[in-house]
Amino acid sequence: MKKGLKIAIAIVVVVVVVAVSFLALYHPPEVFTDTSQTAAPEQLDPATGFFTTNGPLFAALFNGLVEFNGSSTSVVPVLASSYTVHNDQNYTFTLRPYAKFSNGQALNATSVWFSFERGIIMGQGPYVSDYPGILFNSTVYSYSGIAIPNGTLQALEHAGYKIPDNAKYNDSGTILTDQPNYTVAAMDLDNILSNFNYNHTEMEVMEYPYQALVVNNTYNFTINTMVPYSYLLQDIAGWWGDIVEPSDVDAHGGVTYNTPNSYLDANGVIGSGPYIISSVGKGLSTIVLKANPNYWVVGHTSQVPSIAQPAHIKTVVIKYGLTHADRLEDFDRGISQISTIGPTSFKQMINGFYNKSERTSALVHSYPTVGTFYISMNMQDKYTSNLHFREALYNALNYSAMLAIYKNNYNGTPEAYEELGPLSPIYGSQFYNPNNFPLPAQNLTAAEQNISAAGKAMGFYVTLPNGTKLGDTSGSDLSSHTFTITGISPFNAVETSEITVAIDSFKLIGLTFNSAGVTESTVNSWTNASATPQFVFLGWLPDYPDPIGQQLIPVYDASEGGAFGGNDAWVDNGTLQSYFTYLDFVNHTDQVNLMPAVQKVVYDQFAYMWTPMPNDVFFVSPLVKGFVFNSITSAYFYNLMTLTGKLIAPPVLLTLYPVFENFMATIEYMVPKF
Repeated sequence: MKKGLKIAIAIVVVVVVVAVSFLALYHPPEVFTDTSQTAAPEQLDPATGFFTTNGPLFAALFNGLVEFNGSSTSVVPVLASSYTVHNDQNYTFTLRPYAKFSNGQALNATSVWFSFERGIIMGQGPYVSDYPGILFNSTVYSYSGIAIPNGTLQALEHAGYKIPDNAKYNDSGTILTDQPNYTVAAMDLDNILSNFNYNHTEMEVMEYPYQALVVNNTYNFTINTMVPYSYLLQDIAGWWGDIVEPSDVDAHGGVTYNTPNSYLDANGVIGSGPYIISSVGKGLSTIVLKANPNYWVVGHTSQVPSIAQPAHIKTVVIKYGLTHADRLEDFDRGISQISTIGPTSFKQMINGFYNKSERTSALVHSYPTVGTFYISMNMQDKYTSNLHFREALYNALNYSAMLAIYKNNYNGTPEAYEELGPLSPIYGSQFYNPNNFPLPAQNLTAAEQNISAAGKAMGFYVTLPNGTKLGDTSGSDLSSHTFTITGISPFNAVETSEITVAIDSFKLIGLTFNSAGVTESTVNSWTNASATPQFVFLGWLPDYPDPIGQQLIPVYDASEGGAFGGNDAWVDNGTLQSYFTYLDFVNHTDQVNLMPAVQKVVYDQFAYMWTPMPNDVFFVSPLVKGFVFNSITSAYFYNLMTLTGKLIAPPVLLTLYPVFENFMATIEYMVPKF
């Protein structure tokens, strides 16, 4: 063995001993700690991450032109000082001249152009889901595979870029199609974004007025939607409207169309929000946030909405994916200040809280979730293609037993609510239930009638628990066939109980079911009806409060089937498809007038069994004041929170802890393998 290697190993051993001793004596619970997120964020780049667990983190790190006003669905200007709207199609923003990124770089209209163009051309979930038909042409995207902001190709040509055509001819030489080469345009845009330097050519592109995203001058920016769209402000208020620092992106891989940035996904990107990332643990298991030392709002708090106020709590440790037992123990011991547990553990959490005088339901903060949960019935699969079969299952499900699963064991309040999907009550009766249809309820008489009609039409019969046979008794015995309900694994205790209720319900009409769990990557492969399971236990949550474009269409439009939408039932109804060509872009009055007819068609599909919508539940320490939750973005806001007392122990060596934690996670790579 070489001498140098012996010395290196000796140093490693000493450091390991010191590190182990340090970690044994020091633990992050001595700072403000959040353990409420039961899974890690998907990615740390707001152009890529699309999980609800990204909500609180992105709210801390980034600002947008406008943001939701706390728990409200209304928006307030943040990076913008004001905005004007013309005909619901031209939105012009005046930016605050004192805004800047956390690294001190100026934030202006070119930063906004960069962020939106980058997000769209990357073609990842947040931007592709939220801007088709609004900021980029969804038809072009469907055949080219490239999402490019509307008018950007023309802006490139205006600035001197040569975009060739992809001409296609028939045998006689006649042009059939003559579409621009969107791949070349995407590569040209990539080059601009990856070498963003504000030269004359780039400014010509950004200032071209006939495009979706326009730099008017340093502090003035316009968004032109493809059609009048009254929800644009709510759309950009989500993190797909977050503004990122261009030079940080360019220094770490730049921009490639249809491709996420792996470095930024793992490490984050510089924003302008009230916090910055101090450290990231292995596998995104722990993220430490520090108050932004260069936060632009400081000195301007009277001019900026309170949602963007500077951080009061200087350090936040977010621990992701802790076990149920650890979340419960850490909160009860005062180690974490925000946590969550299921309804069957409320009594244990409350009665075990370290401060006996505060063992009350005041620890619980519960918020109705906006969205829809369901068991879908694949309308293009055998048996579930039959309306009577679907209606039989719809009527057989024990909805009250489903809701009872959510009763907390402290005061019996259900931490969920029943709804008639796909819309949510938050939108008001004119949208949610204009026909006043009844909520789903178990009706075994109707279920038996429908399963009998389905059997006669499809040549099968079922045998009820009492021995009665329904359907075509000369056909096949469907009771011997096993159907499967598929969901994302692992199922938690509540989900397991819901599936059990469903299986037991369907036994009552002679049908046998089991369940199967799959990974999210498998769900992403459900790109057509044949690849999608017959019964899917899942849900759909809107990204912003547009009842038509964010809930109704995703769950019922044929183009939203499977992995990239909410239409797991693969509904393809001609009448609905006709409505969907214009319904989201007509004025509010016209929408309201059309909704009764639309809802009647939706209701008559019986494509989904609507399961209870669980509340978002958080346990919050009495030391924490100013906990505000937005159900649309699944975000709460660390910068709004204050502490009214001391934590369990004062912060000690916080800046060293992540260093040692990450060092221990990677130490194996420093020691030679023999």
